[in-house]
Amino acid sequence: MKKFFVLFLLAFFIISGGCNKPLKEYLGVQTTENKKLPVIESKIPMARTLPDVFKQEIVSDLAAIRYIDFETSSWEREYMPEFIMIHFMNGVVVSREDPYNKDIVRDIFMEDGVGINYIIDREGNIICMLPENRCAWHAGEGEFLDNPKYTNKMNFYSIGIELMAIGSKADMAQYIDGETYDSLDDSLKGFTDEQYESLNLLLTELCERYGIPKNKDRIIGHEEFSPHKSDPGELFDWSRLGLEGRE
Repeated sequence: MKKFFVLFLLAFFIISGGCNKPLKEYLGVQTTENKKLPVIESKIPMARTLPDVFKQEIVSDLAAIRYIDFETSSWEREYMPEFIMIHFMNGVVVSREDPYNKDIVRDIFMEDGVGINYIIDREGNIICMLPENRCAWHAGEGEFLDNPKYTNKMNFYSIGIELMAIGSKADMAQYIDGETYDSLDDSLKGFTDEQYESLNLLLTELCERYGIPKNKDRIIGHEEFSPHKSDPGELFDWSRLGLEGRE
């Protein structure tokens, strides 16, 4: 009986394609010839398990962010993340007094048909909007490192992080006029200490998990990929991330 069982398993393996089956079916990822990162021998989890430091913040906000439609704002990830892209966002066009209202932010995502993996609010709460096994539509069109692999395809290879913030007057010029910008409370502009602290924790977690070097070539701003974008912008202090090669 034991011999029959072994022969049955061998036959099943051969019929199913054995080692010729796509690696994606075993690991949940797809490799490419020009892939630079090492293969991580595990599936990208559908439901992420975060260190205890993140659990309370994420759980407390999950109910408010489950409105995102995976079919329109994201899709199943096929490639291992190679980059982390940082953005800023706000709802100042809708409300000058309450530009960081989560309902306003929700409506902006829904109306624009975009998504993001993480949001860090003004208090430093880390909100997991889309799990890492989903590619979010956050990078848009652009190019990077003169490599056609990434041209208009950065969404496939990156994890997106939004910081709730209002940039400089120049950064915000495509959204609001100078008079409106000057009328805003200064406390609403720029980034908070809590955001930098949480961002550093999240970057360390992501870089360790996916083997992403924590340097300026892999931790990038939206503006570095899409020249017509202005985030995270002039008020973002890159030196607070301690990235190699970034002043």
